[in-house]
Amino acid sequence: MSQFIALNAAQHHNLCVAPDKTGHAGADEHLIPVVLNEFAQLVIQYPIVISRHEPSGQLICSAMLGFEERENLFWEEGRWNSLYIPAQIERHPFYIGQQDEQQRQMIYIDTQSPALTHINDNQGTRLFTDSGQPTALMQQKQQLLAMLLEGEVATAQFLSELDRLSLITPIALDVTFCDNSSSKISGLFTIDEDRLAALPGEDITRLHQLNMLSPAYTLLASHAHIYSLIERKNARIQKGEAWFG
Repeated sequence: MSQFIALNAAQHHNLCVAPDKTGHAGADEHLIPVVLNEFAQLVIQYPIVISRHEPSGQLICSAMLGFEERENLFWEEGRWNSLYIPAQIERHPFYIGQQDEQQRQMIYIDTQSPALTHINDNQGTRLFTDSGQPTALMQQKQQLLAMLLEGEVATAQFLSELDRLSLITPIALDVTFCDNSSSKISGLFTIDEDRLAALPGEDITRLHQLNMLSPAYTLLASHAHIYSLIERKNARIQKGEAWFG
């Protein structure tokens, strides 16, 4: 079970992180929240969809990793088989939280994360130098957290604008795999491409000025990866059949 405490250089100067273990955080997730800032990297491999964050019901953008609950088709043999790992996974075992009445944002660490080690374990990379300065790894994690924090605001504004323009529409997916099993996907949303193309000029101009037009078309273009996701699923099915056949 996760246990979060505020990160402190003096208290945690002997802690390390094993980068090859951070990916375990998404091993059994079929949807990972993503932000606008990483769309250009995500579109290389992942379908980007709109989903609802539970239990709040708030619309968010997500990378689609599988067709069923707890199915990550990019997780193979204990590691991510992908060119890019979503920032929500890479930032582990760190989180942004609030420290006091002044609502100051602090970095928290999950002390129960399997990626967290101790300097005496001779595994992983230290978070702080002997003088208490962040190491290159810690600086990278700080940059990821800052990017996510900024990106969550931009993504919420993006979805709000899409909603205002009535551009969000449900996705209907009914997929049959190589073993004749099927999966009906519901509860996901995308952008209505026809409605987007038919927007009045002033709305198109506004989306462009808000730097939202390009992400909208990037999201739509990413749906081509649903076919490669089907291929990954079929390959896993065939591998299973070969193993048990």
